[in-house]
Amino acid sequence: MLTSHAVFRNDLAVKVAIFTDNDFAKVNGVTTTLRAVLRHAPASVDLRVYTCDSVGIETQEYLGLSAVGIGIPYYREMKMYLPPFRRFLQHAVADGIELVHYTTPGPVGLAAMWVASRLNLRMVGSFHTDLAEYARMLSGSRRLGDLMHHYMKWPYGKCERIFVPSEATRQLLMRGRIEPSKIDIWRRGVATRQFAPARRSAALRESWGVSDSRPALLYAGRLSREKSLDLLLPLTRALNDAGAPHRLVMIGDGPMHGELREACGDAVFTGTLAPDAVAVAMASADVFVFPSRTDTAGNVVLEAQASGLPVLVTDQGGPCENMLPGETGFVCSDLADFAHRATQLLRCRDLRLRLGLGARQYALTRRWDAALEPLYRCYAAAGLPAAAPTIGAPAVACR
Repeated sequence: MLTSHAVFRNDLAVKVAIFTDNDFAKVNGVTTTLRAVLRHAPASVDLRVYTCDSVGIETQEYLGLSAVGIGIPYYREMKMYLPPFRRFLQHAVADGIELVHYTTPGPVGLAAMWVASRLNLRMVGSFHTDLAEYARMLSGSRRLGDLMHHYMKWPYGKCERIFVPSEATRQLLMRGRIEPSKIDIWRRGVATRQFAPARRSAALRESWGVSDSRPALLYAGRLSREKSLDLLLPLTRALNDAGAPHRLVMIGDGPMHGELREACGDAVFTGTLAPDAVAVAMASADVFVFPSRTDTAGNVVLEAQASGLPVLVTDQGGPCENMLPGETGFVCSDLADFAHRATQLLRCRDLRLRLGLGARQYALTRRWDAALEPLYRCYAAAGLPAAAPTIGAPAVACR
């Protein structure tokens, strides 16, 4: 059993357990965000991520308890783990946890609620993924999506504050009858030293078979239906018909990998890459396309802009809120709009460079340390004497 002083650096700081179903072996927007939360934490808070994985990893900032993993329905390539509730409780007691941060409505999220209830702790939440819409799209069942929607109201209803990454997500929760006064916007940041135009690799571009006359059209993310990737094949066909040479490069993996590889035979499929390799790949591309209509934030949109790429996104969801339309890329309404804007960018190097420069300048204003301030203020408020140490304390305590 770990003792509290062995885990936390500062005995005067408020001690927060961040519960997530996304262990750090996964590469996605949630883990990118939580790594940033740990990396930029001020002295006023001591944080530890609580999660599960297949092997068990324990460090000062990260508790990954070994557990049995099962494939996620409709997405067997990914696993969720059955959490050892009592072991989480024991660690929370030993760590002196004062606040629970609930991030995912999976099995580890259930453990977060149980620990908060048993220890009479306050709980704040952050909303990262529209699982109700994902369930509907992946299963083809609107009823299943509705059931997931109603389920998610239960845990988030127990949070005294809920942080969302975009106004679109705030509106989504309000339509789900979550009390608006509980919802705060916590926008995402980007690591502009890691993701930068200077990472561009001529050797990687050569291996892709791309050049100024045949630019690289890049996508990065899960290869899954909820990302609206069925747009990519007709998009590449429309570009070919318009006489806009390009090569599609796809970073990531998922259940649509085989289908996309068969349909887009000329595309480059890199598979899942480590974050640093993603940064090199982004800087080595020419245009970034992100057709997802379900993302609440779209961290990769900021990463692509930081890498100096003009970006094409849809007009739905959170990613379009991370854009300056006409300055860092374009917000597109449908396939014809995507094709029109992509053709402009692929044909005109000067336009790519101008929007890419604007994208980089915009990304430099989206520092993680500034983006995380609302969350850290809420954490610190939990340690104030005036804050009631119970779930359901007045929301004003975390403002």
